[in-house]
Amino acid sequence: MAKEMELFTLSYPQGPDVVWPALKRALATMDLREADDSNRTARFSTGMSWTSWGEYTLGRVEPEASGSRVVVRGRPKGSFLTTNVGEKIHASGVRRDLKQALDTALADVI
Repeated sequence: MAKEMELFTLSYPQGPDVVWPALKRALATMDLREADDSNRTARFSTGMSWTSWGEYTLGRVEPEASGSRVVVRGRPKGSFLTTNVGEKIHASGVRRDLKQALDTALADVI
């Protein structure tokens, strides 16, 4: 089984109490599997792409001095023909899609 690794981090000026519900709304448009309100973590999985079999991922909202950040960690769903380059390309697409969904969810709050 592949080792879980940090895929990307997104920083926001809003605090965790604002970003956490927005992250859950954003992941509802993706493949949210489980949300843990007490730890502000959400398990979700990503779909396949031409570079990846997809990933099992965990997003966590953490406080920062000037707001909060969303840290996304993951591991590939499959190992057959999985490459580091392919997983990085896939993670980049997931980052783009999640950032867009999260920015939209946060705009609805403001």
